[in-house]
Order: sequence, then structure tokens, then C-alpha cells
Amino acid sequence: MKYAEQVDLVNIEITSGEDLWYLSLLLKAGDVLVAEVLRRIERKEDLLRNKKTERELIRVSIKIEGIEFMELSSRLHILGQIAGGPEDYLGEHQSINVEPGSQLSILPANRDEFLRRLEESSSLTNSTVLVLSTDDQNITLYGINESKNDLLWRIPVGSGKMYEGKENSYRYEFLEKMEKHKQADIYIIGPSIFRDSTSKLLNQNGFRPINTQIGSSEEDGIRELLQEGTVDLRRSAESKLVTDFLKGIGGGISSYGKKEIEKALEMRAVSTLLISDKFFRSPAAASYMEKCYLGGCKLFVVHSLWETGKIVESYGGIVAVLRYRMDFSSA
Repeated sequence: MKYAEQVDLVNIEITSGEDLWYLSLLLKAGDVLVAEVLRRIERKEDLLRNKKTERELIRVSIKIEGIEFMELSSRLHILGQIAGGPEDYLGEHQSINVEPGSQLSILPANRDEFLRRLEESSSLTNSTVLVLSTDDQNITLYGINESKNDLLWRIPVGSGKMYEGKENSYRYEFLEKMEKHKQADIYIIGPSIFRDSTSKLLNQNGFRPINTQIGSSEEDGIRELLQEGTVDLRRSAESKLVTDFLKGIGGGISSYGKKEIEKALEMRAVSTLLISDKFFRSPAAASYMEKCYLGGCKLFVVHSLWETGKIVESYGGIVAVLRYRMDFSSA
């Protein structure tokens, strides 16, 4: 997400679907959106003749009342009341659909908070990470980004022939398909015997493989890779934090339940506060977030539609990874 400040307005350019999700968290009721919209021009003669009314493009200021992130259609639906613009339209309601490529001007109700969160979201990468899955049946290249795992191509190899050198045609096809990725880092996942052979083959031919310790292949292997938190993607960091939370439940270094979390925040024992985007948008979230910032803990908002976000949602939409063990028996 690109942005620039202009006096009171903040100009934002939406470059991806992930930007839309972040914008849905940044915008709040009471913020003002300045945009050009199409409005119907109703003339008496048109109404009498039962003809369709014309539309004109006007620039208005819309005081936001509702925000809906529509992930499947990759757009953000914003509803509000026209607070500035041609006098005939003042007080009327207006909806706007924001999509990748849109440029917006925002007048935030709380400018400092808005800019702080906008800066955090702008530091995220929009890059695609290459993951090569290899096992005794297939060798598959994925391009993973913040939204999904794209299967770029798959070569059936069957019984590991490519790795044993019994069928050179697989090697030729594989190296030919990989040629355009010669300058990219490539994470290798799968059982070690195939992972090591593939990594060696790529090294010998001038590629840049990263031989991981992930023994699973395909989607399971990608899930494990993301949980390690070493991939330069936000969803990898999210996956690792949720995994750390789950691992820490039995040892007293994770917390869930609003009373327990509130106690941990007051004692400044929280290292990372994880909240779902649904809870983030609720009025109850504000006090937890304020205590988190005052206590110097990290706040991380997770996608409720992702697997990791569904886990956080199942614990009430808010969980915490602690700095040290706590006994909540007296809480």
C-alpha cells in the first residue's frame, strides 16, 4: 500500500488484495473519504416521461458509517453519508467499492493513530516466494504470497526416477522449467532423500536453493514451512505466532480468555497480542489494544478466514503469547 500526506488528507494507492484487507482495519466510522462518485440527476421531465435518469461525476466527502471487506470479490464496500460536496447531495447516503488500483484520499478522525498503523502496513512485502516440493511422485513449484499458494507447474516423476538418474528426461524438463527462476531464492521441501538431491542438482546448475528441514511435501509442507516463520511473508509470521501460542498453552506461557488476557496486559507480561480482524473491528478491542501499546507488546491482527485466524477466533478472537509463565488460578 502506497501513501502520501497532503495537509490534512492522506492519499492512498491500493496495489493488492492484501491492501484492501489492511485498509478495512485502518478505516473506522467517523473517518472521511474524499472521492469522485456517480450520482443520478433527476429532472422533472425525465420522471414524467419515465426515462432513465442521467448520471454525473461529482467530488464529495463521505463520512464513513460502515465498512465491509469482501475477500472473494477482492473489494472493499464502504457506506457513509455525504458531508461535503454539491449542496443538493448533502446528507444523502453513498456507497463506494474500492478495488486494487483505486486511489483514495482519507481525512482520519484520529490522524496519529491512522498514520502509525498505515506505516506498519506499508512495510509489508507484496512479493511472491518460490517453494519447490519434491517427493517420490511429483516435483512441484509453488508461488506463495500473502493471499494464497499458486501451483505454477507439476512434473510427475514416479518412484524417484529423476533423483536416481534413471530417467534423464525428467531432469531436462525440470531444469528447463526452472531456468527463468535462476536469480530467485527457492525453498526446497519434501522427504530428505529427494530434497537433498534436488538441492544438489540446482546448486550444480547455478540456482539458489534453500534446503529446508521440512520433510512433508505439497500443501502440508508449505504449512510447516510457514509455521517456522523464516519465509519473508506476513502470513508466515502469523502462522508462527499462532503455533507458538498453541505450544505455550500447556506451559503457562500463552493466555486466552478475556479476563486472563486483561490481567496479563495489566502486568505487562504480554509479548504479542493476537486478535482476529472480527474482534479488531468490535468496540471491545480498543481497551486491549491501548493496554498492549502502553505495555510495549506487539499487536498482530490475523485473518479470520485463514486457518490461523480461525484458530484465534475459536479462542474468542483474542489470545496472547507471554514474556514469562503466569499462574492464572487466582485470576
